[in-house]
This record gives sequence, C-alpha cells and structure tokens, in this order.
Amino acid sequence: MTTSEDAAHAPTPRIVLLAALGVALLALGLYLRTLHPGVGPSIDSIELHTAVAVGGLIHPPGSPQYLMLGRLATMILPGPGVAYRLNLFSALCAAATVGVVYLLTYRLTRHLAISVFASLMLALSPRLWYQASIAELYALNALYVALTVYFLLAWHQTRKTVFYRAATIVYAFSFGNHLSMILLLPVFLYAVAITDPAMLSRPRDLLITAGIVLLAALQYLYIPLRAAANPPFCNYCPGPLPDLFRYVSGPLFDYLTGGPFKGAIFGLPRREILARLPDSIGAWNRQFMPWGYALGIIGVWELLRREGRIAWLLLPGIAAEYIFVIGYNIPDWHDFLTPVYVLFTPLLGYGVLSLWRVLEEEVRRLTLQGRWLVSFAYPAGLLSLGGLALMISLYTNLPLVDQSRETAFEVNGRALLEQAQPGDWLLMPPPNSGAFYYSWAIRYLSFVDDSLPDLVVITPPEIN
Repeated sequence: MTTSEDAAHAPTPRIVLLAALGVALLALGLYLRTLHPGVGPSIDSIELHTAVAVGGLIHPPGSPQYLMLGRLATMILPGPGVAYRLNLFSALCAAATVGVVYLLTYRLTRHLAISVFASLMLALSPRLWYQASIAELYALNALYVALTVYFLLAWHQTRKTVFYRAATIVYAFSFGNHLSMILLLPVFLYAVAITDPAMLSRPRDLLITAGIVLLAALQYLYIPLRAAANPPFCNYCPGPLPDLFRYVSGPLFDYLTGGPFKGAIFGLPRREILARLPDSIGAWNRQFMPWGYALGIIGVWELLRREGRIAWLLLPGIAAEYIFVIGYNIPDWHDFLTPVYVLFTPLLGYGVLSLWRVLEEEVRRLTLQGRWLVSFAYPAGLLSLGGLALMISLYTNLPLVDQSRETAFEVNGRALLEQAQPGDWLLMPPPNSGAFYYSWAIRYLSFVDDSLPDLVVITPPEIN
C-alpha cells in the first residue's frame, strides 16, 4: 500500500519529472493546434487584449498581475500580434497546469502510467482546453491552484519547509490574478494544521509569512498607478487621485473589492440555483466523460478510506469552489468550475489506482501459477481502455474547443476600419448584441495598428 509516509522518504525520480514535461508538451501541442489566431472570441478576451496592448485596466477587481505578465508575454513570445501572443500565454499556462497535475497525481499514486492518464484526461477536458485557446484569467488561475496544492502536499509528505515557503509565495501572489483563490484558504489552513500547526505562531515563520503576503499585496499598486496615468483604455476606471485618503477608501476600495459585480456573489435566485445544480453536475461529467467521473468518485472513497488526511487536502477546495459557483449570478459561471476539475483529476487517478490494486492481486496469482500470457492480458487491457478513453475525449472535444479558424472579428473589423477616417465616431451598440462584440474588436484594432485610424468611442448610457 502506498502511503504518505512512503512518499516522504522517496525522492521524485528523474523519469517522473521527464514524464511531467512530456505530458505538458503534449498538451501544449494540442493547444497550439486549436489556438485562437487573433482578437476574440468573448468580451472579456477582447478586454484583456486591449488593456494589455495599451497598458490599460480591465473591469474590477482588476487582475493587475495578469496585466503585467500579459504585457511581458507579448514582449517575449513569438506571434503576429498582441492578441495572438496573449492567447499563446494561456496555452502555456494550461500546459504547465497539466504538468503540475501530473506531479500532484504521482504524489498520490506513485504510478507513472496512471499519472499520465489522469493528467491527459484533464488536458483533454473541454473547459481547460478552451481556456487554453483564448486570452482569459482562468488558465493562469488553474496553474496557481495546482501549484498551491502540490506544494502543500509535498510539504505534508516530506516536512521540508521549502515546500511551505513555495506554497505561501504561490498562494499569496495568485490573488493578483484572481481573487477566487480565497476559496483555497481552508485547504491552506488545513495543511498547516496537519503538518506543522506552529508554523503560523512561531515568530520567525509568522514574520516570513506576513512578509510574503505584504510583498504580494504590492502588486495591486499597479491599479492606481495606471489609473493616474490616464490610459486610453480603462474599464470601470477608479479615476484619478484628487485626494489619496478618499480615493483609497472610496473608488479604489470599491474597484478592488469587485465594484458592481459584488452583488453577483451568492446572488443567484433560489429557483435558478436548483436549476444550476444538475447543469453543474452535467458540466463536471462532460469534462472527464462518465467513466472518468465514476473513477473520480471511487478515488474519493478509497482515498478517504486509506489516507483520509491527504483526501482532505483536496476535498475542501472542491467543495468551496463548487458552492461558490452554484450561487454566483454571472453568465460565464462554467469557467469558475475549472479549479474543481483541477483538484478532481488526482482523485480520478487514485480511482484508477484502486482499480489496478484489485487487478494486481489477480495478476500476481496468475504469475505464480506460471500463466504469463493470461497475467499480461490484465495490464494490457487496462492500458488499452485508458488509451481508448483518451481517444474518445480527443475526438469528442476537439470540435468544441477549436478556435483556430475564428478570424471574423479581425477580418470584418479591419474591413470596416479601412473605410473610416481619423476622428470618426464609433457608436457602441447595446450590450449583449452581436454588433457589440464587433465594436470591442474594432476598438482593439484601432489601438494596436498604426495604419488604422483612431476613433472617438461613443457609448450608450448603460455602458460604462
């Protein structure tokens, strides 16, 4: 039986690191195949493209780290333009997530092939795959979730303080990308409680932890600094700095805490919550197919039975994320389930391990009887079924996520702008209309292409 004590004394073999790199590169190859070639496809993606291109700000709470990393990515990554390079940044983050989840699954199962299967099931899941093909916050957020839990598990198994420090750094800085990381706080505190409860009470360790948190908080200075610079694009802008105290306690505080979107938290009516429950279970099921979903449930049961402490490093995070999403009153709530899928994947791997343990006894018995050919059929059959499951996921999900031919925004936007003159007005259509999406793409193109004319944007009253 594999236990956390075994893992504590077993260093990670080089072949495991190479396998993690291998699955990450395989996932990256898939994601490059389906990568969106330019601006689009959603309002949030175009908003990120535009804000990164001009050093602007996006809707609350701002995600300053993504804007800074995105700006860096567009400077060093290859590609034809800002939008493509930012999409490529998502592909890299998602592929890295797959590699880290491989390492996380291996720490639970200590099995190379099972970890490959589980991590590739995540790589082929339609939600992560889609987010790897466009500019969005969720691929980087998924990477932070995987890294935080991996370092916490490694710390618990090895008792090496370096893993705690790494978890603290990753977790603290992750808030600069997405504030939903607060939902992992129960996991972080539980890891401290079962590993070294004095970590947050010893003066030296507490001081180091507090210093990391304060340093990570400094990334939010990007918001007022960019707002004060009056960038050409500033969505829900907190405004200038006429009075620092009133600014910090008023517009800036409101912006950093979610602005007009705060009311969406647990704002879904009860009747709609009841409707979302089966929808969310169905979405969960679609990520891993019915067999993967069933294996994950088996993994939960077996891990609770064999290594309950480690199971509770994953389950509170899944529960907190799921409960939050069920009541979150926004149209793109499906994307907020991505951390659930990341944390569920190692449990899927543990479910496969439980199945293999049952077959392993039979293989051992047949081998002792000299029935080599029959005993070989069990692992060969299990590998064949795993390969078939991955092929079905690839065949089913590829058409759902492929963004490689989505050039309409770019082509049509440029065709319109070629007819415009400098200083022309761009009348923004009402929100949630097809033309509204095009108008945002046109704004992006007018910002990034010097050969196209600058426009004066006129918005209806209901648009900020």
